Amino acid sequence: MFRTPREAGILLRGLREEAHLSQAALAAQAHVSLRWLVNVENGKPSVDMSKVMDCFQVLGYGFDLVRIDVARLPRLARHPGLE
Repeated sequence: MFRTPREAGILLRGLREEAHLSQAALAAQAHVSLRWLVNVENGKPSVDMSKVMDCFQVLGYGFDLVRIDVARLPRLARHPGLE
């Protein structure tokens, strides 16, 4: 599970390395640029979520929504509709 773009990038990098794929290979298979993938793996916050999902899909992973304890989130991370 990840909660931030940085955590998503760290997870994506780990899964890519477990799959023995280079950044260039994953970028090609997910139809994203190498620069974009490097930015994601480094936690760049403004990335296209559909491309992130494509990268995880190439590695054999999908997404599930998990309910979290909103009271434990930092104030800035809370969505107004969840309070």
